[in-house]
Amino acid sequence: MRYEKRPFIWDIMEANPWLSVLFILFLQSIFTMDYRSLWFSDEVRYADVYYQMKDAGHWLVMYLNGVAYPDKPPVYFWFLSLIDTLTPAEGSSIFFLGSALSAAFFLFSTVSFARTLGCGRKTSLAAGLVLLSNIFFIGIAHYSRMDLLFGGFILWANICLFKGFRDRESGKHFLRAFGFMGIATLTKGPLGLIFPLLTAACFLIWKGKLKLLRDKNLLKGLGILLAILAAWVVGALIVDGSSFIHNIFYKQIYQRAVSSFHHEEPFQYYLIAFPLAWLPWTLAIFAAPVKKIFSIKHWKAVTADRKKNLNEGRDWAWIMFISGFVLLTCLSIKVLIYILPLFAPLAMLTARGLLGEDGQEPVLNSKRLWTAIAGFYLLLAVGAPFAEVLIPFDITLQGLSFTVLIMGLAGLALLKVKECGAYKGLLVMTAAMVIWLQPLALQTLPSLDPLMSPRQTGEIMKEYVAEGSYPLAHKIYSGIFSYYAGTNIHETSDLAEIEKILAEKDNVILVMQKKYYDRWENRPEDITVVHEQFISDRPYLLIKK
Repeated sequence: MRYEKRPFIWDIMEANPWLSVLFILFLQSIFTMDYRSLWFSDEVRYADVYYQMKDAGHWLVMYLNGVAYPDKPPVYFWFLSLIDTLTPAEGSSIFFLGSALSAAFFLFSTVSFARTLGCGRKTSLAAGLVLLSNIFFIGIAHYSRMDLLFGGFILWANICLFKGFRDRESGKHFLRAFGFMGIATLTKGPLGLIFPLLTAACFLIWKGKLKLLRDKNLLKGLGILLAILAAWVVGALIVDGSSFIHNIFYKQIYQRAVSSFHHEEPFQYYLIAFPLAWLPWTLAIFAAPVKKIFSIKHWKAVTADRKKNLNEGRDWAWIMFISGFVLLTCLSIKVLIYILPLFAPLAMLTARGLLGEDGQEPVLNSKRLWTAIAGFYLLLAVGAPFAEVLIPFDITLQGLSFTVLIMGLAGLALLKVKECGAYKGLLVMTAAMVIWLQPLALQTLPSLDPLMSPRQTGEIMKEYVAEGSYPLAHKIYSGIFSYYAGTNIHETSDLAEIEKILAEKDNVILVMQKKYYDRWENRPEDITVVHEQFISDRPYLLIKK
């Protein structure tokens, strides 16, 4: 067995992996509390939902642009309210602080998940560092959404279920597991309970212990889950009536699962999207012992471990990832962000493969891995200067020279330390991400505001509304302008209704996509285009009467 000399800083970090990953996240986030505008589409929509809740008192049923918003339950918005109350954050900084704290919760949960599943401190720390060097995870940690908070609750449900099956004398673990499932479900939706229950069922099938599903504490836990969900459903029913509940259970849950009206993608979507989202760690495939993985001897050993109840934590992590991936692939609705809860078990398994565990040899060849990731970093460095060419819009990206420098140096550093083993490579990747995020936050990402944020158009609408214009929108993604316009906007997809309002009112400010304006056959002559902005991938016009 080969032993690698560990850097001194690694030993310090390993002593407390929880604090170490949180401190690194702090360094990544220190300049991102109010560094850019809120972007299309979810950030500005969720900001409007939050202020509708806060200002109008919609605490049980969320509202967007003055209309009931059945897409999302309330827990994340309560979480934002807690931040608003307990911290000096205000305005958009509330949402960026919410993102950072959600990421901190997910990282803390990942380290705890790895420790619960039998990993030592070094592997648990490495699992956190794998996430902190994953580009997609870092991006979500700096984008205002509820998915990291949602994923953290799912992880704690898994932690408690695993403990419950290991320690059947104590029923408290199952009760806590179902409590976390209930909170997760009220954070984003039914996947909050489906993910953990599916993992538990598949794990018991793998272990040949399905009889454990008859544990009376599981039934008690199920009662807690149903009580949590019923409390919200009854409250929503009282506040907003039966139509809202019908929308939740039929349109938002049933239709999204079997025949999605929104984000429907082909069956193979995640097979293509997940490897891209897992970069640069997808490149670990080039460092994997392919012959060993596909050998009969290996699978006989895995089967023997199962019968001897060995490596149960490893099995739980694999089952959580595989069963979750299969479930998402089978759903009609497919959104890349849905895979985020699966990052924790995969980060743990990647860390185990890289560093080894319980005296076992590492599975991944660190030399090949660092060579592959170094190539990826160098490719980013070479490609960064051409980023503006690849974006077909009139926009100037700032700070690209820093990306070239930092990614180039990181790639060269990985090539140098590849002979030194896994620990130094992980530290180089972590340091590279911390350093790279500073110019990204201060220059590059804010320079994308004119393309990614509806702020420019929304604030112009706000000025016209202050002067007495009636705010109107045709066929837009609902609520994307309301936050920056500072008012609810009358939204309609009916051009006849638009024409009627324009005929009846003297002052109107209308926003619509350029393609619909160009196709407008009965366009009134007394309207004028006063502003045009590309937002995300399409032009929007601001039209004044």
